[in-house]
Amino acid sequence: MERKVKYTYEFKLRCVEEVLKRHQSVVATAQGNGIALTNLKWWIRCYIAFGNQSLLPRQRTTNY
Repeated sequence: MERKVKYTYEFKLRCVEEVLKRHQSVVATAQGNGIALTNLKWWIRCYIAFGNQSLLPRQRTTNY
């Protein structure tokens, strides 16, 4: 059984690229897309540190 993700990879990438490549403000991008400011800041930090792979949903490793 997979985790249900709230935001897709494409959505996260689009939001991060709006800030980094199109030079829009973080606040305006978060409000325009209806997401929390802290989520967007976290995605940006992860993207800068680890690249595209950090925006992919995490895989569950524990089997019961």
